[in-house]
Amino acid sequence: MKSLRLVAAAGLAGAMALTGTAFAQAAPMSQPQADVQVAALVNPTDQIFLRRVHQGNLFEIAKGALAVEKGRCASVRRVGRVIARDHTRLDQRLRPVAERERVSLPDTPTRAQQALLRDLQSKSGTAFDRSWLQVQVTVHQQTLKLIQQELRRGQSPQVKQVAREALPVVEKHLAQVRTAQRVCRI
Repeated sequence: MKSLRLVAAAGLAGAMALTGTAFAQAAPMSQPQADVQVAALVNPTDQIFLRRVHQGNLFEIAKGALAVEKGRCASVRRVGRVIARDHTRLDQRLRPVAERERVSLPDTPTRAQQALLRDLQSKSGTAFDRSWLQVQVTVHQQTLKLIQQELRRGQSPQVKQVAREALPVVEKHLAQVRTAQRVCRI
């Protein structure tokens, strides 16, 4: 009987060794590894959308403040104020969704966006207004394409909802910028 128990114990030990961690408690994963694995489960379109729109929001907030400070034409200053306010709100809506989806967000605009900010900062008067408005048209057109891509290819209902909420805001901004170009005669 004693030898039967030893054989059974040896067999059980061998089975456990062959199955590895199936019977063992999983080792805790470090947080960065866990984030990478969870983020890998999020559709790449959703990840790209969240990161790019967040960086775009940071860029728009900074550009809006710059327009309020440096704009010569009153319409540029007014639109800048609206854009900064609206993109602050959009980003406040986006951040918790990114957190739930475990998508890390950059702390700054892209390098290209930072270069555009420096270029705008170096201008004044009508040259500033013209450049600022043209950048706004280009950036808002690009953002509309990004939103449409998310609505077509995104998988996360929460991320798609952020895109749906952003769409009319970005369309409104584009219309306001085009109106400012006419009003300011640029």
